[in-house]
Amino acid sequence: MLYVLIAFIVLVLFILSASLYAFMRGSTRRDRTELFRASTVVPSGRYRFRDRMQLGVDWFEAQQKEELHITSRDGLDLAAELIEAKTPVGLVVAVHGFRSWPSREFALVAKHLYEQGYTVLYPYMRAHRKSAGKFITFGVKERYDIAAWAKLLSDRHPELPLFLYGQSMGGATVIMAAGLDLPKQTRGVIADSAYFSPKDVIGTALVESYKVPTFPMMPAMDLWSRILAGYSITATDCKRALDSTSLPFLFIHGTNDELVPYAMGRQNYELCHTPKQMLTVEGAAHCASYYVDPVRYISYLDAFLKKYRGVPLK
Repeated sequence: MLYVLIAFIVLVLFILSASLYAFMRGSTRRDRTELFRASTVVPSGRYRFRDRMQLGVDWFEAQQKEELHITSRDGLDLAAELIEAKTPVGLVVAVHGFRSWPSREFALVAKHLYEQGYTVLYPYMRAHRKSAGKFITFGVKERYDIAAWAKLLSDRHPELPLFLYGQSMGGATVIMAAGLDLPKQTRGVIADSAYFSPKDVIGTALVESYKVPTFPMMPAMDLWSRILAGYSITATDCKRALDSTSLPFLFIHGTNDELVPYAMGRQNYELCHTPKQMLTVEGAAHCASYYVDPVRYISYLDAFLKKYRGVPLK
């Protein structure tokens, strides 16, 4: 009996240690400066488009930008960059993904939005580059940050329609933010390669990339997230926001998404009860839909923005 007890204690300690390592590795800030990173776990689906992406990044970095700051609900200094259109027809809050940054995530779309007359705010998510914070919370706390950025932008231009547009973790974040108290001129949400919940995307990474079972790893990681970062991995998903919002949605997802399975994007689409569209791009990897089929991507994006920017305020 003593040996059984000792074995049990050793097992529990191992699980707690392994889950702490996994949580810290996957949730703490790790700012990257290179455009691409060689990975033995998951190769970048956009690697073959790196030359086109670099051109977009160069354009973005060359633009005149205003740096803005807000303080989050929990006291973090958050930064964003604003690119003002010459004659703006609308506003966009464009939200990057996990351990990314604005110019990388919106490498080519940024130039298109500018040319179409959109003033775009590009926040740096908490625990990313110019924004403070130690822990990434996969949209749980970031949704409130994005709602605050939307208010700041709408206060500057109260006469213009506003859209939320996110990729990957940014896509899930703007969906979650749709369930909050947003500015009255918010007209719609664009979610590209968005996951359904932190639990699902982290669980997928554990199983597919690291060959680790979700149980007991996920409950143990959730414990650490509550203790160290003040949020729960398992308590939040997109459904509550989709149930409570009246905003229209454009969902975009590639069928070969290696990080956020296409089924998650489809799940968000199916759960949405408001006016909605879904652009499925065959063969596109994670956040690569624009690069695989730029004509359809832009046509869907432009049509959605044009259709809903003219909808009168209720």
